[in-house]
Amino acid sequence: MPTPNIAVAVSIDGDIYELEAATTRGVTLIHRVTGDSRTVTHAELANIVPGEEQRSPRLLEQVPTHVLHAASILATDIDEVLTGVGRKGKCWPEYDLETTSQEQRIARKLVELERAGRGMARSTFFDKLMKYQRDGLVGLIDGRALRNYVPNEKVEPAVISHLIKAINDQVKWSTGTKKRVIEQTTKSVEAVYPGIKLPSKSAWYLLIDRFGHGKHVTGSAKTRKSLANRPKDRMMGKSEPLLPGSQVEVDTNTMDLEVQTPKGERKRARLSLMLDVHSRTIMAYTFRLDAAKGVDHTMLLAQALMPRTNRRSRSDYREQLRRKHPGLPLLTNEDYERHAAEHPYIYPANITVDRGTDYITPTFRNAVEQRGGSVVLSAPYTPTSKPHVERQFHTINTMFVQHLEGYVGRSPEHKGKEVPTEKLLTLEALRELFEDWVVSVWQNEPHSSLRHRLHQTRLISPNEKAGQAALSVAQLHLPLTEDNFILMFPSKFRRITATGVKVDKREYDAPELNMLRGTLSDMPRHKGKWEVKVDPYNPEAVWVIGGEGELIECLERGAEMRRYEPDFAPVEDDYRVLTAKADAELVGTPFPQAKQPTAPPEYTVIEEALDDDDYLPTF
Repeated sequence: MPTPNIAVAVSIDGDIYELEAATTRGVTLIHRVTGDSRTVTHAELANIVPGEEQRSPRLLEQVPTHVLHAASILATDIDEVLTGVGRKGKCWPEYDLETTSQEQRIARKLVELERAGRGMARSTFFDKLMKYQRDGLVGLIDGRALRNYVPNEKVEPAVISHLIKAINDQVKWSTGTKKRVIEQTTKSVEAVYPGIKLPSKSAWYLLIDRFGHGKHVTGSAKTRKSLANRPKDRMMGKSEPLLPGSQVEVDTNTMDLEVQTPKGERKRARLSLMLDVHSRTIMAYTFRLDAAKGVDHTMLLAQALMPRTNRRSRSDYREQLRRKHPGLPLLTNEDYERHAAEHPYIYPANITVDRGTDYITPTFRNAVEQRGGSVVLSAPYTPTSKPHVERQFHTINTMFVQHLEGYVGRSPEHKGKEVPTEKLLTLEALRELFEDWVVSVWQNEPHSSLRHRLHQTRLISPNEKAGQAALSVAQLHLPLTEDNFILMFPSKFRRITATGVKVDKREYDAPELNMLRGTLSDMPRHKGKWEVKVDPYNPEAVWVIGGEGELIECLERGAEMRRYEPDFAPVEDDYRVLTAKADAELVGTPFPQAKQPTAPPEYTVIEEALDDDDYLPTF
């Protein structure tokens, strides 16, 4: 690389200095006029002495292949003139350095170039030769290949201003074409500057590509709005959770899968997911056919707080599904228990949710706070506030859902032939298949965002990531108990009468209520009514909180007699009962079974005036 020759003189800040002495540490310079001495280090000298403007060798990586090939051929011709050695190491007498002069060799080379169709003037060849000696191969690159093209060089600034405004205004519009942007820009600019010169058609499209790059002008409207909400006046920060559970994201999405309902209808399932960002572990999930409620998300929280190893055995439940669905590819009991034991238990300390009504209800927030966690609300209309769980739905769609019967694609244009309703999966079968996929496939699949701490090129699985964190810091969080699980249910306030409590036009009773009948509670703001915990998806039982805070389980009156009814056709609440039973299997809490009394109780039903809040809407 050529350097300035300071042996004669060098200019520093307009003054001329000459070299007096040089050492390994620096140089000593003498001012040509005043004679003042100045000592600088080599590093300082490189910064204060201007160097010659040169092409960077990295330009060779940017030029097209044919331009680089032409420069390499010309470099070989120049080397033959300078050294006498031609292509493939051959030495021709016409280029012998001892018998020919440089002028003769250049004249001979110009004749060869003319015969090969690459002729050039003598002065041009000398110019190429000097650039090659100074810069090397990069000096022979055709400058036209390095020229930058700016499409708005000859466009009026007013046109550019209106075009940028029109591109930014596409956030408010549904996705259109570039032609619409051109028409909007033309109309607005001509209204202000009549007769202004407009770009050509091809220039319009180049300008839109330049100023609309990365803004999805003709792409997804959802992405365009999300990008518009991004701050433009600051550098984007990056935060990474240091421990499992320190950042947990929850969201609900409609799956691209149709399932068979208990009534024999087809409907798309809704999946609620809880994802740990640190390890990408799927902590909990629930499937629904209807929109989720706050109590549904408490079931989601209950799953996360109860390790799989503490839950009751699922072998009988899975065996029933195998008999009902002979072709259902479920794991064997031994394989499932082995994978379930490896699934990490992660305590959700901070849960990020959107501002949906099912997440901001007191039911879900109280459940999280009761367990010592906190709920973090995402920014309004900003799905990127919880991008990991949003992306997880897409991953589930590609790795799991698209391989099942009933997959309908992400839009009508991707939907294939409709699967018969009788071949669709039931929601219970879908739960078990997804459970097997989570514990056996996803938790052991290397993830592109999970890297080994020492070997960053090595991908690790969610189970391995959670295991590494467990070795770094110890966490002690007690699992969820049955009573705490029931306390997560929403509360209703009722009077305890001779026939028990009445909720949603159903009567519930238990022997433990005998001492509380006709009494008032210690809650005057509720007019002495007793607090009753209600599970909307399990109408067979409620729980009354007694005077000492104990939970009194009350079963529905007359439920045991309906077992002998001849007609067992499904009713409106049958699906919620099935859902409650499946959730009880997932979280490991005992499902209330109807008790067999030795003799029917002899009660005298007294009709009383009921308050308005003694009736609940039908779920």
